[in-house]
Amino acid sequence: MNKNDLITAATKAKLEIDDQIEAFIEAIDRGTIDPDNFASFSDLEKLLRRLKLETHKTYSDMMSAALSALDTSEVNASKKDNSSRME
Repeated sequence: MNKNDLITAATKAKLEIDDQIEAFIEAIDRGTIDPDNFASFSDLEKLLRRLKLETHKTYSDMMSAALSALDTSEVNASKKDNSSRME
């Protein structure tokens, strides 16, 4: 496994999630600052749902990058060697 690739993917994910949380907090602030134009519960739920989807995608991207960074050549060679011995 290329540890640098994994660290890079995790760092990128952390920055993206920090940005997503910051945007969520800002949206909540905008929606709740004016008592005469207060966000509905439905609007707040939509913001939370959006945050969940965005962070889920970010975590999925990080996992994909981590899996892509895995070096499976030794495992594949070992399995190939083991299966040829069984034949």
